[in-house]
Formats: sequence, C-alpha cells, structure tokens
Amino acid sequence: MRLALILAIWLGIGVAQAQPTADPFLWLEQVQSPRALDWVRAEDARSLKILQADPHYQTFYSQALALAQSSDRIPTPDFTAGQITNLWQDATHVQGIWRRTSLASYQTPTPAWATVLDLDALSKAEHSTWVWKGDTCFHPADHRCLISLSNGGEDAVTTREFDFEKTRFVHGGFLIPHAKQVADWETPDSILVGTDWGPGSMTASGYPFIIKRLHRGQALAQAQEVFRGTPQDVAVQVQTLTDAQGHVVPILQRGIDFFRTESGS
Repeated sequence: MRLALILAIWLGIGVAQAQPTADPFLWLEQVQSPRALDWVRAEDARSLKILQADPHYQTFYSQALALAQSSDRIPTPDFTAGQITNLWQDATHVQGIWRRTSLASYQTPTPAWATVLDLDALSKAEHSTWVWKGDTCFHPADHRCLISLSNGGEDAVTTREFDFEKTRFVHGGFLIPHAKQVADWETPDSILVGTDWGPGSMTASGYPFIIKRLHRGQALAQAQEVFRGTPQDVAVQVQTLTDAQGHVVPILQRGIDFFRTESGS
C-alpha cells in the first residue's frame, strides 16, 4: 500500500514537471508593441552603460571610428551603366554619397568621382535621416534605378525611381511607401513588388509574402497579384535576372523557414 502511494506521488510529480511553463517573455513576440520597444530601449541603455564602463571601450571606439573615416580606404566598386559606382561615407558625408567614375579613372591612385546622390543633403532637405539600403537598376542600360532608403536604419524602407543619367529622382516615377518590402524590375515600365498591402499581408516575422505587378502610372492599389506565399513563411523575395539582350526572368524565393527556401520563376 505504501509502495503504491509512493509510486502514485512520484508519477504525479513527474507529470507535473512535464507540463510546460508559461513563457514570461511571450509578449516580446509583438515586436512593434510599445511595451516591447520600451523593453528593448531599456536593455540597450543598460548594455551600453556596461560597455562604456570597460576601460578599453574608448580606445576601441576611437580606433574603429578612425578606420571607418579613413580617406585611404579602398572604395568598394559596383558596375552601373558602364561606370564604377560607390557609396562613400566619412566625417563629412555621414549618411554617404552615391558617386561614379569611369573604369580608367578608378584604376588611378586618385579617381575623379562625381556625386550621383548626396544622402546628407537629401536628409536635410526632407527632414529625415536617410540610410542607404541599395539600388536595383534595369539592365543592361541601367539608366533607371529603384533606390531603397531607410529612415534611421530600420528594416522598413521607401523605394523611389531614380534617373542615373540625370542624377535625380523621377517625377511621377515608381514610389513604394515606407514598409518592409522588396521590388525589382520586370520591364522598363513595370516592377514586381512585395510590400505591406494591408492587414493580413505580412508574415509573422513582419515581411511581405504577396508579390504584385505594378505598371508605370498605376496606383499601388491597382497592382495585380502574381504570387502568394503564406503568413507562416519568413518572407517572399523577388529578384529578376537579365541578360545582355534585355531578356528578363523573374525569380521568386519563398522562405519557408530560416533553413528552407523554395525558388522558382
């Protein structure tokens, strides 16, 4: 009898221990909630205070800043419209300048750079803190580009059409408002876009899973759906491949989770 009682108690304890406990931080899943953001800010401030109290902090900080602002850094090159482009940041150009030069000039010790887009000047004019998030130009000419800029460095961006030859944004051109988004060219007059289309159009991770085709001159609400993932996906990405003759193949990548991706055209 005593053995049966002990066994029953032991089994009861075992069952109780097997029950999952409530996650006290489950509310952090609401990543944009005021409570979650306040918690992150507080943890950032606490961590920064600890780091700055380290006797090595100021030395490391000064060394890193000097390296980041050094004028003898190698300007990382990209090819755009037959020219070399580079985003350059230093003490004078904190947000950066998108600039270009010829291949021959780039191969010299002192390339002759010409500014294509000054992010510091644009930030001042638009009362924002624009952070460069990349450009996507329509190949092979590369005369028109989709430029993505983030206000303050967040994941969400604003995407605007830019005339690379005239070095200015296209009046009445493609404009995708602030959101976590992807966009790429399909033709000179149409783009494929994944963005926040309204309630229920973003994944649990906060990224788009619906891709639509937007023609030049259309309002965003007029875009036609071409692909739909699921809200459980991480995100759906779009990228177009173009050859020298201008043939375009859109590639869609569906992030099923952080380890698996499906790709198709």
